[in-house]
Amino acid sequence: MQKIPAEFFALAAAGLNGTIGVFTRFGLENSSPFAIAFWKCFVAFLVLLPICLAKAPLRQQTQALAGRWKPLAFLAFLGIFALYFFETWAFSEASIPLVSFLTYAAGVITILLSVWVLNEKMTWYKATAFALIFAGVGLLFLFEGSVSGSYFGILLAILGGLGYALFIFFSKFFNLPSGLPLLVWLFGFGSIYLFVPFAFTGLSVPDTTSWLMIFALVLLPSIGGFYCTTKAVEKGEAGKVQIIETTDPLFSALFAFLIFGDLLAPLGMLGAGLIMAGLLFSLKK
Repeated sequence: MQKIPAEFFALAAAGLNGTIGVFTRFGLENSSPFAIAFWKCFVAFLVLLPICLAKAPLRQQTQALAGRWKPLAFLAFLGIFALYFFETWAFSEASIPLVSFLTYAAGVITILLSVWVLNEKMTWYKATAFALIFAGVGLLFLFEGSVSGSYFGILLAILGGLGYALFIFFSKFFNLPSGLPLLVWLFGFGSIYLFVPFAFTGLSVPDTTSWLMIFALVLLPSIGGFYCTTKAVEKGEAGKVQIIETTDPLFSALFAFLIFGDLLAPLGMLGAGLIMAGLLFSLKK
């Protein structure tokens, strides 16, 4: 694990997060977005907690984080509640690629804060990479005929992206260790936050199909994606991690094609090429 570069973890996180839209859309057929958001977070907590309690090293690390519960609660509000609540709701109001793009478009905030506060260098490669990826994602979704969404859905996606971008930044700012113990705390606090809107809109138990989608969301983006993100932030620069993870919409488009048969128009394919070019630039030192 020590020799694996931060860029690999960031790219893996983008790929895993790219599955969120597909699984969420299937789950929303029989459940509310508030139920999906809560249950996928709470199930992730229930899966990880026994693992961290069963092994002595993980148990000690989990207990050690208790003294830092305040920054953990703050990070959980940004990276779990804000992202899960607003993004899941957005998928019920707008298209998968549009939500995915808007969620990561807010990443420019992470890059700016990383330069101004964390004193990370805004290199020519990093600036070029972000510009290429941003332009590519813009082409991919502005000129795709299947992209549509309400203004309310757009607002929800932006709010979710803002929370996630701030989570990336503050994870580096607080210098918290990555790993399963951190995820236990994040999902624990996140479950408390997400239970509030879930309770207010009516408690419900998902049906079989929704449960399958929830477990898929737990294993892939919730646990796998967050683990890779926190690992990438620990090993690399927050700004670069955000740049690489901006490729999430590319993975979303790929999965949408494989599952729903959506095809990219010529300008959409050009956008995908710009995204890949930006990814290569972000790997430059």
